[in-house]
Amino acid sequence: MNLSMIADEYTHDPFTAFELGTKWGIRHYEIRYAYRWRVPNAPGWVAERVAAAVKAYGVSVTAVSPGLFKPVMKTDGSKIPISVNTPDEIRRHIDQLLPGYFEFAEQLNTKTVIVFALPKPNDSAADKPPPIVIDTLAESADKAARAGFQLLLENGPGSWADTARATKALLDAVGADALQLTWDPANVVYGNLPEDPVAEGYPLIKSYVRNVHVKDAALVDGKGVWRMLGDGAVDWPSQIDRLRQDDYAGFLTLEPHLQYESQVNLVEKIESFLSRVRELIS
Repeated sequence: MNLSMIADEYTHDPFTAFELGTKWGIRHYEIRYAYRWRVPNAPGWVAERVAAAVKAYGVSVTAVSPGLFKPVMKTDGSKIPISVNTPDEIRRHIDQLLPGYFEFAEQLNTKTVIVFALPKPNDSAADKPPPIVIDTLAESADKAARAGFQLLLENGPGSWADTARATKALLDAVGADALQLTWDPANVVYGNLPEDPVAEGYPLIKSYVRNVHVKDAALVDGKGVWRMLGDGAVDWPSQIDRLRQDDYAGFLTLEPHLQYESQVNLVEKIESFLSRVRELIS
């Protein structure tokens, strides 16, 4: 299977990320953060440095993940709220930010943009999204199709696409070829959601999967924590087997998230994570 890496998982400097990554044999990258910014929502020099690093190391960009329908960070570090109750901010994302994301993706020679399903209140049932959630994704998918881009909805806790069941409901409702799925089974575990992401979730959404985020998670006293691959609760051997059985041809994109537990010896931990992935798929 093809491997990709989210470059900011071990450093926010893209030059350092690609220097280390290419030494590890990784030539494909998903772009998300650089120099603390979620690019291209940043000063112009940040996106320019990312593009320069991609060119300098000759790497391939599999997708950009600029955070469409997530809160955008301001220069003071605060974030602009967005939810089903902020129609003006939703319109700004669709009318102003999304076209800029397409331009940034074009700079990096990719036609794939990862998006999200708006934040969801904790007391709301994700499988019953309000019409605005469906409509925002449908309008974005229409813009993507007309511009020649592919959007990949990422499932995640705290969004209207938290479980596979909720994600399938959204994708079915939108019904657009330009909106498919980045599948992240560890996000289901981390969110303590009522679904086995591999045995129960994956069969529901497998026809939509175009990208897979690889990380592991467990629950400690009911709270999600990130773990080294194989030390968490995600049944990755079974997930890989199911992907093979379904002739999955997309990327396994490494997103270890180990930096959120401890940054001590982080590069060494990333190398161990990568070794475990390669053992798993060999």
